[in-house]
Amino acid sequence: MNNLHRRSFGLDFTRALAIILVVASHFGHTAFGTLGFWGVELFFGLSGFLIGQILWRNFSKTDSWSFRRIFNFWSRRWWRTLPNYYLFFLFAIFIAYINNQGIPSFAKLTDYLWFGQSLTSFSWGFYVVAWSLCVEEWFYFLFPLVLFGFSKTKLSHRGKFSGALAFFFLGSIVMRYVLINYGAGDSLRTITLSRLDSIASGVLLAFTLAVFDPKLIWKKVGFVVGICFAISPFIYVMTSNKNFDEIIQNPILLLIVPFGFSLTLPIMDRLKEPLIGKKAISVIVRNLSLWSYSIYLSHLTIMWEVYYIMNRYRSNIYVNFSSKLIGLVIVLFVSSLLFKYFEKPLTAKRPEEIK
Repeated sequence: MNNLHRRSFGLDFTRALAIILVVASHFGHTAFGTLGFWGVELFFGLSGFLIGQILWRNFSKTDSWSFRRIFNFWSRRWWRTLPNYYLFFLFAIFIAYINNQGIPSFAKLTDYLWFGQSLTSFSWGFYVVAWSLCVEEWFYFLFPLVLFGFSKTKLSHRGKFSGALAFFFLGSIVMRYVLINYGAGDSLRTITLSRLDSIASGVLLAFTLAVFDPKLIWKKVGFVVGICFAISPFIYVMTSNKNFDEIIQNPILLLIVPFGFSLTLPIMDRLKEPLIGKKAISVIVRNLSLWSYSIYLSHLTIMWEVYYIMNRYRSNIYVNFSSKLIGLVIVLFVSSLLFKYFEKPLTAKRPEEIK
């Protein structure tokens, strides 16, 4: 999710905003609960946009999309994401054990090892925050393989890449309606195989920018349209009798929202650092962006553990607020240390990108 060398302030700001929305949704007040939906969908669009640039760059520069290149892409991705994922997986087991909260069966735990816990169904509970990682990892595993299949056709490079993208868009939409028919329509948002098009949306925008290089005016139009698409669930709530939890399972909105966020990214990528308070704002935005992956994986477990420890005193409004503040400070402190001493050193071990 992060490029440690060449950074865009606008995309750093986007990533920081996404993690703020996610954490705010779990801050313990129902008024903030819906923010997490937009935070995760923004992460999906951003992740696809960044990785899409890499995928198209690698694919377009070669006449042979070989397994050597595919393994290179996978290994670079896995060195970035898997260490933190498994670290917090073990931490979640430890917390569940010491709190007597119940640990899933061994068979269920093994599903977490290969991101299979929410492949075709979903249930809240243990290490629940990892559902979105399942969507991302399965897309990044499957897309190069589907692209390999299309690379054997006689289509142009653009045609092959477009075909692979179409496969994920159509496949995800079909999967959502299949799941609805099988009675899983109330959890579409968090089922892996029904959400792969959310990442494909960002990849599509990166591909479009690279191939067509649209003028600034079209990027601005895309930004406005994207905002309208992104807030469409809110508009739907205001104009219908349905509640928000029901609306965000809508199979069409689950494509429109991440695609809308993706449309905003070409303009966000152009966003420059502010002239006033430049250094302080830049440091905050950059750090939140760099720490965002650790914050995302850790915040629920850490904050809920703080609430659990202070539970008997939280009836007092001041203690309740203090518990939230303490939990948030611990999350930021732990995430900063993990990035510096765990995440960044391991990311540096990934192989060089094949040129």
